[in-house]
Amino acid sequence: MSYTLYAEPGNFRAFKILIAAEYNGVTMNIPDFKLNESNKKADFLAISPAGKVPALKTKDGAIFESNAIARFIARLRNDTNLYGTTFFESSQVDQWIDFCSHNIELPATIWFYPVLGYMAENKPATAKAKTDLANALKILNNHLLTRTYLVGNNMTLADITIATTLVYPFKFVCDPTYRKQFPNVMRWFDTCVNQPQYEAVIGKVVLATAEHGANTGSALPPPPKGNNKKEKKEKKEKQPKQEKPKEEKKPKEEKKPKQQEEEEPAPPPKKKEDHIFKKMDASDPSPFIMDAWKRCYSNCNEDYNAAMTEFWNTIDLNGWSIWRGDYQYNDELAMLFMTSNLIGGFIQRTDEIRKWLFGTMSIRGEPTAGKMKVSCYYLIRGQDIQPLIDCNDDAAYYTWTKMDTNDAKQKENLLNYWKADVDDILDGEKCLDSR
Repeated sequence: MSYTLYAEPGNFRAFKILIAAEYNGVTMNIPDFKLNESNKKADFLAISPAGKVPALKTKDGAIFESNAIARFIARLRNDTNLYGTTFFESSQVDQWIDFCSHNIELPATIWFYPVLGYMAENKPATAKAKTDLANALKILNNHLLTRTYLVGNNMTLADITIATTLVYPFKFVCDPTYRKQFPNVMRWFDTCVNQPQYEAVIGKVVLATAEHGANTGSALPPPPKGNNKKEKKEKKEKQPKQEKPKEEKKPKEEKKPKQQEEEEPAPPPKKKEDHIFKKMDASDPSPFIMDAWKRCYSNCNEDYNAAMTEFWNTIDLNGWSIWRGDYQYNDELAMLFMTSNLIGGFIQRTDEIRKWLFGTMSIRGEPTAGKMKVSCYYLIRGQDIQPLIDCNDDAAYYTWTKMDTNDAKQKENLLNYWKADVDDILDGEKCLDSR
C-alpha cells in the first residue's frame, strides 16, 4: 500500500499519520512541500480546497483534515488493532481523539506556537493556555493511573494522537516542574515515544529543561525517509567544487595507496538470511494454517470450547509445539500497572515472529507487591522455544515447559489461559490481567 502525504516538515499533525503508517506497514510518499507556497497552487487546492495540510492522495481520491487521514490509515489493517478490538473500543478511540482536539491541542498550540514563531505571544492567552492544558492533563493522568494505554491493552490511534500532540509542548514549553504534576502521563508518554514506530518519525524526544521564549524553537525534525537520499545526493554534487583546489595542492606519494584502496570495489552486501521459520515453511510445510486459527479464535463469540475443538482437530503437532512460560522473578512485581506493562512489552517484542506465534500472557494472584504471578502459553512453529528467546530477550527470564498434548489436565489449563478474562480463576488464583 502506498499513498502520497502533503505536509511541510515538522508538522505535528502529520506525525500521527506517519506513525500509524509505520505500525500498519503503509508506505508514505512525501514530496517537497513549502507552506504558503505549495499549498496555494491549483493542483494542491484540488486536493485540499482550503489549502490546509496535511492532505492525503489515494487511488480513490483525496482526504484532508489530519484526524480523518489518521483514521483512514489506522483502519487499513485490523490485525494491528490501532482502532481497538471491539466497536466499544473504537468509540473510545474516537472519544480520546476528540478530547485531544478540543482540550489538549488548542491550549498547547496557543502556548508553543510563539516559540516556533507561528504567532505573536499574548501573555494573558498563554497563561490561560497553561491552565487549560494542565486541566486536560489531570484528566489524562487520572485515567492512566491503572492503565498502560488509553484504550484496551494495546497501542491505539488514541495514544498516537495525544502523544504526538504533546511532543512539542513537552519539548519546548512544559518544564520539569510543570510535567512533575502528571507522573502517569509522563510514564505513558515515555512508553509511547520510545517505540520504534515513533522514533522512525520523530526521532528521540528531548524534554524541555526550561520554558523556551518566543522565536527560540525549531519545528524541523529529522527529514522523512523518502527525502533523505535526495538530500545526500545534492550534498555530494556540491562538495567536489569546494574540495578540488585542495586536492591539487597535495600531490604526495603517501596518498597513492589510500587512493588505490578507495578505488577498490566495495564488497557486495550480504543477503539477509531467511528466518528459521521461513526456511521451515519451505523445507517442511505444515498443513496447519496459523491465520485460519487466529480468525477462528477471534470470531468465536466467546465460545472457546468450540474454538478449541477446531484447534485440536486441525493442529499439526509435528510442525508446531505448545509451551508454558512462568516468570522467574514474581517476587519483584510491585504494582499491577507495572506488571501489565511487563507483559505488554513482551508481546510487542515478539513482533518479528508474529506470523508463527500465538498465545496469551496472564497475571494472577492479588494486586499487591509480591503476590502476583505471570504465566503464558504459546503455540510456536517447530519443536523448540529458542527462536522466541532469540527474538525477545525478555523470554530468557521465563522458565519454559513443553506441554504434553496427551494430558487432559494440561489441555484444560491451556483452554483456561487462552480464554482468560479478569476475575477468572487460573491455577487456583484470580486473573488480574490477560492479553
